[in-house]
Amino acid sequence: MAAPDADRPIEAALERLEAIADALEDPALDLDAAVRLYEEGLRLYAECTKRLDAADQRITKLADALAQQATRPPA
Repeated sequence: MAAPDADRPIEAALERLEAIADALEDPALDLDAAVRLYEEGLRLYAECTKRLDAADQRITKLADALAQQATRPPA
């Protein structure tokens, strides 16, 4: 069984997404399996996008806080 979203490292999700993309290129893959893989890929894409956006927001907040500290006059 796949790990819950919060427990799965993003690297593992990206590796699985790459494996799905590779599998979908196989012309011997039947339609039902292809649709299941495509659905899984969409879920993984959404998960990765959400996590990357959250990381970007955290980094932006940290950079803003650092910039504010740098512009404050010494006490």
